[in-house]
Amino acid sequence: MALPQISFDISIAAHYNPDRIKFLVKVLEAIAGWRRSHVSVTLVTNDLSIQAEPTLQDAANLLKDRGFDLRYDHATGMAHPWHLTWWHKTHLREWFGRDGSDEDLFMYIEDDIVVDAANIDYFVSALRATKGLGCIPGFLRYEVGRRDTVIATDYSGYQSVEKRQKIDIEGQAYIAPIYPYWAGFIMDRELCAEYLASPWSDLKAADEMPQSKYNTCRVQSAWALTYQNVPQDLHSRYIVPVDDDLRPLDECQVWHAANNYSASSEHQFGTIPMDKIFQPAGLRVFMKQAAWKVMSWRQRALGKMRRLMRPEAGKKV
Repeated sequence: MALPQISFDISIAAHYNPDRIKFLVKVLEAIAGWRRSHVSVTLVTNDLSIQAEPTLQDAANLLKDRGFDLRYDHATGMAHPWHLTWWHKTHLREWFGRDGSDEDLFMYIEDDIVVDAANIDYFVSALRATKGLGCIPGFLRYEVGRRDTVIATDYSGYQSVEKRQKIDIEGQAYIAPIYPYWAGFIMDRELCAEYLASPWSDLKAADEMPQSKYNTCRVQSAWALTYQNVPQDLHSRYIVPVDDDLRPLDECQVWHAANNYSASSEHQFGTIPMDKIFQPAGLRVFMKQAAWKVMSWRQRALGKMRRLMRPEAGKKV
């Protein structure tokens, strides 16, 4: 069967840390498995010595074997290390200015976001219909917790869903998540034109938007069109497909390979199983949310106590 001819440009923010190479390798291995024929990957890094990592070279060979391009871009002269996550905006503008099909796609991700073939197939198939409602196919980050439980990385508690909040598109139910961030975005040329004309494509302007008050430039960069021209009554532009029991479908879940939030006792998020995040509105979800708040507070309090009791807790570094 012939592969789709749509070209796919990918920019990955990869701050060089030898301990994180294993996550980036997983990211590239997943891309090598895409059912696409024209893929170009750019690794944006602060240190070009990342190229010498043996396991990364192995992953690069997997891409080469598929006929996918891989290049490295050295980010320099940044005012802050986190501005590495904005370096791809130059790539995005260059991509938009090139000749190509309206169906060509551009993806930005951080170096631990594993986007597999099923994720891409879902996005491409849902894009036209969701755009017709002013929405964008969304993703939810997941981690694998204790006893192999799939945990929603970014959810802090449950989301109450009323019947009117379910969106039917061609027989598939969608929900707009209250936590739509997934450390990446995908755009076609039409969405890119909207983005580049918006304040969200400029580092300073994005930081002045109301949604940015408690969020870093890293988050603002990956938000892209999340909060631009949001349809009435929705939390953001992003919507995700769910089954009859409000469980997110597998294809809209991307793996946060670092798996660090669900393993931490310092955060309120990363504690809810993915298949439980959306709950029918009513007294039951109200009670579940109250119980979760107590559990979350207890977990963070115990975690803080354990950290304070460590011998090195008060040591200056």
